[in-house]
Amino acid sequence: MRKITASIFLMSMLIVAGSVVYNCSKVDDIVENISIPIPFSVPTTTDITVPLVIADTINEVTIPEIPLNINFDTDIKEEYPSLSINNLKSAKLSLLSIDYVSSEDSTALSVIKNAKILIKAPNLDEVVMAESTNNTNSSSISFTPVADLQLLNYFKTNQNSIILKVQGREEGVDDIMKLKINATFKLEVGL
Repeated sequence: MRKITASIFLMSMLIVAGSVVYNCSKVDDIVENISIPIPFSVPTTTDITVPLVIADTINEVTIPEIPLNINFDTDIKEEYPSLSINNLKSAKLSLLSIDYVSSEDSTALSVIKNAKILIKAPNLDEVVMAESTNNTNSSSISFTPVADLQLLNYFKTNQNSIILKVQGREEGVDDIMKLKINATFKLEVGL
């Protein structure tokens, strides 16, 4: 009788232990996919100096590549000290504008009618992340971000850059144009 009771007890313990191990692995799977549900905004500002040559009003002009080198690791650690760039689950552009600072020949931004901003990173395709159409403002160009464009892989590295493509409203040449790029990104991190 004792052997039967001991056997039943051992079998019960094995079933309980197996259940605990199985449930713990499920908890690990769930924890791996947890993301912090509230995205947080990270504003960035980049001062650039570019040449602007608009020879006609039909063709698009590409301004040389502009290094951004944005690294969100510090921003993530400020918001969530125990997390890092390795925990980045989503990065999306929410606002973007370019402000006029100065120019050598007093060329204003109103010479630009339409503009696109493409993002670039090593081993990734260039992708349009924002556009502006029918600009008439001489001191600022406001861009509309491409809806729901996931930029996560572009910010897993800090070797990111942008390419600015513009179409002129009128011809204009300025060898030294100083601009300020203001962008706000919505980041989501998780475990």
